Amino acid sequence: MEKIFAQQGDCVLEIVKEVPEKAKQIKLNGSFVVLRGEGTNTHEITDCSGIEAYELNGTLYLKTSKETKLIHPEHGTTTLKPNKIYKRVIEREFDYKSMEARNTQD
Repeated sequence: MEKIFAQQGDCVLEIVKEVPEKAKQIKLNGSFVVLRGEGTNTHEITDCSGIEAYELNGTLYLKTSKETKLIHPEHGTTTLKPNKIYKRVIEREFDYKSMEARNTQD
């Protein structure tokens, strides 16, 4: 089990040792959305001068060279440490409604 470094609502970041070799670098301009929320709220880095972003098969990796702020209007600000590599993990919500008890007939 990997260690969770930071959780900001449904945005979970784990520290990993390296970016996979086949991951493609994402070009960053100004700000970068790490994860979109269900509404208009996003988990966003507004100053990308200290990060590189990579993607492989839908998994996002962030490589920091300086302290970086991850901002969300409801969950506040999380600070990412410098010289680390983070892997974004998408938290899956459990759908209780689909698991409701139902009448059955034998």
